[in-house]
Amino acid sequence: MRSEKILVVDDDPAIRRLIWKSLQATGILIYQSDSIEKTIDIMSRVTFDLFLLDISLEYENDGYHLAQMIRNENSVVPIIFLSGKTKEQDIVTGLETGADLYLTKPFSPAILKAQVLASLDRSLVIKKHTGQQVKTSSILKLGEFTYDKNRYQLYKNDVAVKLSSKEIQLMQFFMENPNQVFSKEQIYQSVWNEEKTDPNTIMVFINHLRNKIEADPKNAKYLQTVWGIGYTFVTE
Repeated sequence: MRSEKILVVDDDPAIRRLIWKSLQATGILIYQSDSIEKTIDIMSRVTFDLFLLDISLEYENDGYHLAQMIRNENSVVPIIFLSGKTKEQDIVTGLETGADLYLTKPFSPAILKAQVLASLDRSLVIKKHTGQQVKTSSILKLGEFTYDKNRYQLYKNDVAVKLSSKEIQLMQFFMENPNQVFSKEQIYQSVWNEEKTDPNTIMVFINHLRNKIEADPKNAKYLQTVWGIGYTFVTE
């Protein structure tokens, strides 16, 4: 099983879901965004091994701008455009702005999976040969909370909080995506890495986590319920 992180940026939830279904069995952790604003926010907290970008987001050429931003920060990380734009000039522009591959919609999930895995493998070889090291922080800090990724340890006001392995995964997911609302399905797919959602399991783990991080679990200050949608981790 692989352990890389990739970011899928597309404003069509059906496309994001299809990509997730294509790749989830590999073990790759798949993050999702539907806008430049969200993408920049996620990138400020998470280092990715590959980007899958649509071109037309809020504006027609948003994907090109994102690719340029990513390239300015990292010259090696693979970028794949997955777009409905099929004209030759669109493809040329996509490659000129820094993409390694340009796939058109509709696409074959099997081919997409093969291209993603091949791109990740090539990137790993390049990093080894060039000695390039991507600087990543092992510490996440949000308000009263600090999470040490290397030690899998959460602290609240510098006091260690004892969590189970799944609670740790859940807390890391929320701390890497603060102030965003996630449905139970999105949480289950991202943390449990399974397509079929089990809402009861999510509710149990949310309650367990609240009991350990909240002063008043029945009136959650941080891990809040968004009625009719799901949950969000609110930072001060």
